[in-house]
Amino acid sequence: MCLCSLVAWLASGAQATTSPTARPCPSVAIVDAALGQKFKSPTSTKTAFSKACMYQGSGPVPLKIEFQVDTSSTFAAAEKAVTPSSIVVLHNLGKAAWATKVSGDLEVFDGHETIKILGLLIPTSKLEALARKLL
Repeated sequence: MCLCSLVAWLASGAQATTSPTARPCPSVAIVDAALGQKFKSPTSTKTAFSKACMYQGSGPVPLKIEFQVDTSSTFAAAEKAVTPSSIVVLHNLGKAAWATKVSGDLEVFDGHETIKILGLLIPTSKLEALARKLL
């Protein structure tokens, strides 16, 4: 998203809800319950427009949940950038949502931000359950 678009979006009052960078990372209890796994408490990093929460489990690849400022048009563009045959559109989840068929990547747009969940080898149904708890 270019800076001019972001400034216009912020000025429009669309930021009435909590900024993604101000959101706390989801509790490990919520993550564990939704995914049926045991993770350690998260570590987080922030940028000007996003916050990423990393949860280390028993495997070598951590679970990542990212909250990012977004618009419906940039969310749709990100979906179109992925090979159509490798994604599945999810219905009744936020304003729009999709997941990759293989890699354990789920993205949901709630109207002002995108929640990205990257959980390799975690079934989409479990990632979807977690996304519903985060909305």
